[in-house]
Amino acid sequence: MHENFEWNEQTVLQGTCAAIVTYGNRVHLLTQVLEGVFSAGAGHAVVVDNGTDVNVGAEITRLPEIFGPDRMTIIRLPTNTGSAGGFHAAIQAAALRNSTQHIWVLDDDNKPEPNSLKALSKTWIGMGANPQICLSSFRKDKRTYKKLFKTRKFHGITKNSFFGFSMQTLFRKQKAKVWQEDGLKCLQMQMSAYGGFWFHKSWIQKIGLPDTRFFLYFDDYDFTLRITENGGQIWACQNSALKDLELSWQVNESALQHWLCEEEELSRTYFSIRNRVYIERKFVTNKDIYNFNIIFYCLAKIVFKNSQSIFYHFRHPYLAFRRWKLIAQAIKAGKAADFQTPPPVI
Repeated sequence: MHENFEWNEQTVLQGTCAAIVTYGNRVHLLTQVLEGVFSAGAGHAVVVDNGTDVNVGAEITRLPEIFGPDRMTIIRLPTNTGSAGGFHAAIQAAALRNSTQHIWVLDDDNKPEPNSLKALSKTWIGMGANPQICLSSFRKDKRTYKKLFKTRKFHGITKNSFFGFSMQTLFRKQKAKVWQEDGLKCLQMQMSAYGGFWFHKSWIQKIGLPDTRFFLYFDDYDFTLRITENGGQIWACQNSALKDLELSWQVNESALQHWLCEEEELSRTYFSIRNRVYIERKFVTNKDIYNFNIIFYCLAKIVFKNSQSIFYHFRHPYLAFRRWKLIAQAIKAGKAADFQTPPPVI
């Protein structure tokens, strides 16, 4: 399809459109991300305003005055449609632009470093400029990526695993493939988060857009898994660095596993568990082993995570019961592919 097209670094940079979703009141973060995007050399940016207040929306509409109206597209959604709905709209708009060749998906707090996009361009051209190959920028503050490059453990879903845990992985550890050339280093993955994911827009015709039913969490894994399941490759590029301006709620250093923390919203816990279980269900080949992994994960990673977690269940039995009820309902919904039932009020 593109064999007669002369790819070079500049054409790749100019053909890259950043797809960014913002919500709440995060213009101060979004502005820094856009500064990074254009400093890195991207040709355009689509920003989806995911149902912000009118005053915040007004600030967002003024951003093209700062960065240039020809370099930005603003799309305002009347209500917050979650990350799935927001990125559905952002990726769709980016793909519909005639000048877009690659789409660089970013959260509104993923600030690219100056050479991050050039590293993606050089890597992709070095790999043969094949549209089947997708890349992911390296998020320096994200535990998944740090662990990937430290241990070289393949980032994917093991059969019968629950939230990435399986007794099988204790005995059989698959190593990620490595690509190295001209000082560039990449490790292959089965799936990727949205933040930093860079792919050729032709994939939209093959796999469709993000599934809006997910609303929050793991819609990115579902989307990128569709790529690898359809013959594509995903490589994490260590030389393409992003800085997370805000830490994820899931890496909050708490004594309790975040599913049990009362300060966390019930809906976030529910969507996180339901969606991950839904994705993993296609990898379940033995229900007994899968259910064993669920039980072992809950005991090892939650109940017996540490002494404070154990005491929590004795000191706050009612609160613990409410959370475990929520967890059980979310697992049930994921297994049943139930996207209609809202998060329960407990």
